[in-house]
Amino acid sequence: MTTVAPTVREGLNRRLKYSGDVIEARLPHLGAMLGIHIHPDRFDEPLTPEQLSSAHASPRDPRSANALAVAREGWSPRDVLAHGVIDFHPTVVGPGALHADHLQEWFEAGAADGFWVTPDIYEDGINAFVDEVVPILQERGIYPTEYPGTTLRANLGVPHQYGLDPRITGEPE
Repeated sequence: MTTVAPTVREGLNRRLKYSGDVIEARLPHLGAMLGIHIHPDRFDEPLTPEQLSSAHASPRDPRSANALAVAREGWSPRDVLAHGVIDFHPTVVGPGALHADHLQEWFEAGAADGFWVTPDIYEDGINAFVDEVVPILQERGIYPTEYPGTTLRANLGVPHQYGLDPRITGEPE
């Protein structure tokens, strides 16, 4: 999930603007993930040194290690949640280079051979991704700049076919 913005702060503000009350409703869950109590009055203040020293990643939730890492960067609980740490899909917030780094890391680790990119807001999120992330991936040589054909079928090397696939109709090829 992408939120492309000039800075991480601007990206978090964008996510907060469109999230409504969802972020605040997730505060108790964040506290449970980190094994600490987060008082609602301190929702917009970074965790205290005491909270950070007693916080730990829950062994029951694989997302909690990321939540703890983001909290240790000094973000407030509201901002930690706006980073998408509770989402069940990877979320990147900020400049195009952060998104490119994330995709490249997964790609080079062999953890993905393709991506389903979901922008936060379709009206401008797709354009931001195409304009600010794709060129970086192209510069790094991990996203094509040209295609062999003009159709998906041609680009995948799939032969042209008219009508229904003979495997579906049961007819000989």
